[in-house]
Amino acid sequence: MPDLIVMLQRRIDVNAQRAVDAYQRDVPEYAMPSPGQLAHMLDFARFIRRVSLNRARDDTPLKEDDLAAIGDVGRRRGEDRLSLASQRQALSTHTALMLGDVVEAAGPANTEDVLHMATWLGREGSRARSAYLGGYLAGVAQTWSVSAQVQMLAQSLLADEPPPTGIARAVGVRLGHQCLVTVVRCDPPDLTAPERRRIAEAALSSWRIPMSWLGPTELALLPPTSVDVTASALFIDGGVHGPVGDRTLDLVRGIAVDSGRRCAAGAVVGPVGHLAAALDQARQISRLTPPEPKPERLHTVADRFVELGVAHSPQMDSWLRDFITLLEAGPDLVRTLDTYYRHDMSRPATAHALTIHPRTLDYRLRRVHELTGLRPASTRGVRILTAAVARVFAERGWEA
Repeated sequence: MPDLIVMLQRRIDVNAQRAVDAYQRDVPEYAMPSPGQLAHMLDFARFIRRVSLNRARDDTPLKEDDLAAIGDVGRRRGEDRLSLASQRQALSTHTALMLGDVVEAAGPANTEDVLHMATWLGREGSRARSAYLGGYLAGVAQTWSVSAQVQMLAQSLLADEPPPTGIARAVGVRLGHQCLVTVVRCDPPDLTAPERRRIAEAALSSWRIPMSWLGPTELALLPPTSVDVTASALFIDGGVHGPVGDRTLDLVRGIAVDSGRRCAAGAVVGPVGHLAAALDQARQISRLTPPEPKPERLHTVADRFVELGVAHSPQMDSWLRDFITLLEAGPDLVRTLDTYYRHDMSRPATAHALTIHPRTLDYRLRRVHELTGLRPASTRGVRILTAAVARVFAERGWEA
């Protein structure tokens, strides 16, 4: 063991520099540090190796002063506004490098020493990681806005990472066992960063739940569905019902008003720890849902299962577009069909909504049959034409 420790001590500077190079290569937020940050990274890489080797040589745990120093570095990273994802990635890279240092320095006679070092690193590395992340979260709590902390919490949940419960408590967010993952898509997609920040802050002021912008167009909401019995989301006939569903829809409508844009919302319930898949599906639903000035509902798979299937099949999509091309040859047939189906095929209600005479509506419905061979009120017509109309509006919005 002493021989292996001596070899590793001689290589502290080389291994520390290699570690910094790896962080810059593997962690995007570390790619271009300032000269001061680069020097600090190198100092810490040397420090953690020197301390680890001294404690492993004596087979003693890290001291409280060691953990405090590690936590202080984590706090500095939080104050520098580095993301939690980048810190977890850096810690994983660090663990791999430390083990790699040992294996590289060891010879055939050092097998037991390598096992000893691996055992020590596994035990004390976990304590060091906790101290580092604890310091990081303390730095976040001191310097980040509530909105930024909530978004960090949401991003952890959506990445299926362990959520930072300390941050959740600090900002007053309750976590459950599952969430109603809701993706709100704004149209047109030209929100600026200040606008997105203002919209998120306004939404948080009405309901403190995890939420995060996925880009300039989409906002993910993660209301918990299992905090208590009264706050559950229920699915009945494919729709979202219950207090959580109702409150989420109210929040979506508020976002539409606050953004001054039409919005579409796709919703999927998923268990915490497996929300990435729910997010992917909710995004697809929102992208296939026509945006509205005041969204009428949270759309689910039951609302968009035909369009979801078509979107994943180029041949089917091409086939459906043939019907769209035919409909576009008529007098406002796409909008007429959309209104007709949204009013449950009621002729009086549809004519009133379109501000046209019922006979004009009848003419348009006959025209659909003439162009496509489909009767709008038939089972086959409903299945195909609703999918075609939804495809048009999902792509082009209410101006189609």
